[in-house]
Amino acid sequence: MSRFFPFPPFQAFERLQIADGLLMTAQRWKSAHDYHRQRQNFHHQSLHQPGVVCGLGVSVIPAPMDVAAQYRDGRWLQVQPGIAIDLLGNPIIVSQPEAFRIQSEPPPCQSLVVYLVVSYVDPDQLRQSAGRESVQERFRIVEKTNPSELDVELCRIHLQSGEVRLQTPIDVFFPGVNELDLRYRQPVCSRPLGIVQVAQVTLGTQQDNQIASTLSQLLQAVAVLYPTLQGETEIGQMTPQFLANADLSNYDLLYLPRQYLLSFEQPVIDTLGQYLERGGVLLIVVDFEEVNLDELLTVKQELQVALDNLGDEAELMVMRQDLEVEISAIDANIAQHIQEVCYSINAVAERMGYSLEGVGSLNHQHPLRLHPFLFAQFPLINGQPLHLFNWGGIILMVGNLAQCWGLDEALTLPRETIRTAQEMGINLLHFAWHRHQLTQLQQASPFTTTASEHTQTLIEQVPVVE
Repeated sequence: MSRFFPFPPFQAFERLQIADGLLMTAQRWKSAHDYHRQRQNFHHQSLHQPGVVCGLGVSVIPAPMDVAAQYRDGRWLQVQPGIAIDLLGNPIIVSQPEAFRIQSEPPPCQSLVVYLVVSYVDPDQLRQSAGRESVQERFRIVEKTNPSELDVELCRIHLQSGEVRLQTPIDVFFPGVNELDLRYRQPVCSRPLGIVQVAQVTLGTQQDNQIASTLSQLLQAVAVLYPTLQGETEIGQMTPQFLANADLSNYDLLYLPRQYLLSFEQPVIDTLGQYLERGGVLLIVVDFEEVNLDELLTVKQELQVALDNLGDEAELMVMRQDLEVEISAIDANIAQHIQEVCYSINAVAERMGYSLEGVGSLNHQHPLRLHPFLFAQFPLINGQPLHLFNWGGIILMVGNLAQCWGLDEALTLPRETIRTAQEMGINLLHFAWHRHQLTQLQQASPFTTTASEHTQTLIEQVPVVE
């Protein structure tokens, strides 16, 4: 599951106004320094996500000799020196190894996941000795079962009831109970432009569950193949009954099989129309089998192979011409089937109050072909070409590309097929996110503030020429 870190608050900075004769008091001196600290923290919050910068490893150690005998058990850890930055942009610096004992006790016959976290401690919030000219910024290491946003995770441990003896994992990728799990540590990294969120209309069938799995794998691939965006790997599950009153505003893309769409009642259709108006994108998917294209495409593929294998001899010219005529006839038949699918989508769009203009073909400058990956020809699915059409917030995909977004059960998909399908999928996600963002940026917000002597808005009004 991807984690969204909020942006800093939209609040203007205030700084000390310097003038000759200004009396410098302790409060004013503190105010001047706080301004620079706030600007530094604002920089980190705006451009980076919190996490570990370096170090801060965690290891299992024997109990220290200077602790009471009752605490000399197998629950001791050592946090190594290192640096982290928290959600507010505060630096956390652990300068020397720190011993720590896990104290949590799982309920009888149950297990418990505990998190070892480190957090920033502002020395101004602590009681200080009088007369000191400087104070050292602090940190706090603590175990929690529900970390807060200000905590930086160092490791987690799946505790089993009974005697707890912590261990270094045998396999760091698959730690067991009572073993250190460092897989979920968040490293400091650049903040992505946005987080793509996807929902799926589902009836809970096996095929729907497989689509949800491959969608999640596609969203996991976003951070690796296109780090500018980040994918929310938890897919929103929407049943047709829930859709009528659903709030889809947080989702950039809604994955919707056409066979479900054609069965919707008007209240659901109205919800989808409102979703489109707010910038959402409907990805309407049609399987080849659903519209009887699988047999036509297979026959065309066989005829094309036969045509390619024909020699250049003159006596084979008639056979070559016959094959070309048959392929042209099949192409016309395929085009007719796809046109009928487009007509069905247009009929539903009219019920939404959404107008489909043009044939929906994607020209050379269309974002789905260009961003972030270039596609002159769309991917092949089991050797058959994918067909894509777009009308504003509606994308029609003829061919189930989703089956190639992740690992198939038999592990037979070639790597090139998966990578090409994922790149096309990321183009779909990028298009949906960008359209949603651009639409939302043009939505007016109510005025909630008024000008005062403390907050003044400077707006340069261009005079109207009569």
